[in-house]
Amino acid sequence: MRDIVQLTFHGGVREIGGNKILLEDRNAHLWLDMGQSFSFGKDFFVDPYLNARHRFGLRDYFALDLMPKIRGLYSEDALAPTDFPYDDPRFSGIAISHIHFDHINHLRFVDPHIAVFLGEGTRIMLDSWMTTSQRSMDLGEHAWKTFRTGRSIGVDGLEIEPIHVDHSAPAAYGFLVHTSKGTIAYTGDLRRHGPHAQMTDDFVAAAKEAKPIALVTEGTRVAPEERRQQFTEAQVREEAPKVVNAAKGKLVLLTFYPRDVDRIKTFHSVAQETGRQFVLSAKTAHLLWSMKRDTRIAVPDVERDPNILVYFRQLAKEESWEKDFKAKVASRAVDATYVNRHQGELMLQLDFYQLPELVDLKPAPGSPFIHSKSEPFDEEDVEAAVRDNWLKWFQLEHVQLHASGHCSLAEMKDLVRSINPKAVIPVHTEHPDLFTSFGPPVLQPEPRGTLSV
Repeated sequence: MRDIVQLTFHGGVREIGGNKILLEDRNAHLWLDMGQSFSFGKDFFVDPYLNARHRFGLRDYFALDLMPKIRGLYSEDALAPTDFPYDDPRFSGIAISHIHFDHINHLRFVDPHIAVFLGEGTRIMLDSWMTTSQRSMDLGEHAWKTFRTGRSIGVDGLEIEPIHVDHSAPAAYGFLVHTSKGTIAYTGDLRRHGPHAQMTDDFVAAAKEAKPIALVTEGTRVAPEERRQQFTEAQVREEAPKVVNAAKGKLVLLTFYPRDVDRIKTFHSVAQETGRQFVLSAKTAHLLWSMKRDTRIAVPDVERDPNILVYFRQLAKEESWEKDFKAKVASRAVDATYVNRHQGELMLQLDFYQLPELVDLKPAPGSPFIHSKSEPFDEEDVEAAVRDNWLKWFQLEHVQLHASGHCSLAEMKDLVRSINPKAVIPVHTEHPDLFTSFGPPVLQPEPRGTLSV
């Protein structure tokens, strides 16, 4: 039994996303998130053309040292095609901060008997995501255990206190993990300029009161220079009607992160103000329909709201979930022909992988394409280049309107100073060195390295 508290960093070090942090205290072995970084495997794979062989579980990942060989973590199915032996689970659980891919995706390899703690809203959204994206988002079955703010979790001598934070997905949490040596605060992902900034303030206040021995914090936007447009959600709401009103008789196209419920509500409000109907993809509409089960998160009613329509693509074969859902929203279901004939009356969600729909939609030249996501990380972003080629071919006007889900450098500096931990441990950032100017001492993690706190 250890007499010290240790943190081992299997992801999230000097990179964006991929948080996989093992906290160990006496008999407790708790993971904080189980994500996949945005740069994961980029030296060997090019999605979707060249990927690890799914049928071989973890074999390719182990061979390329992309995943650590850890006993008692992985499922029998993931290990069966490898030469690494299966062991019974050795971990107390996995605490998931929120639904984003870079915090949950490696749950797909985890032993299903290990407890996974996550917010009730996250569980509902995950059900929808796994239903509508079965091939790309199959995380498998797990021992799910849900929580809300105010409900602490006791596991193997640890107390995990989840506290809501504001982020670009609902049901996002930070954690105060009360250990034998003191409290470790973990931010997950958070912001202070969104519509629920008070939630982040609640986390900061509770963390400050706990006098943490360490603050493990994200730093996505902690960088030497802020080169991207940065609005608040209120500014997105203010600017969007100007774009829509200027597009008289034209279709307004939108792309945004499909689980960013605040952004969905923003554009829903804009559609109402400008006298248009908001046309959602079937997957996004299914998410909102599912979220009616969580009475604490207000979402538009896709079955009854007269300002919402649901877009169904022409497919050679519909999946069963899509058939069932189309039946539920039959009076609101539309296709490319309908949208083409009513362009000046609609705002249509169109994501990257649905860009070929433009062939059938035939938007009028000069129609605005509101890009409500982060701008590319670098000028060689292939996806951005392909998107721009589609916009150019169909003579669409690119409009950038986005509010980040992460704290700016100034916001993060204020957050760290307000909490005033004994030590700061930066993760989910490409510039951890900049945290040294924030005030408290900084412990710099190394990939797969361990820190004692």
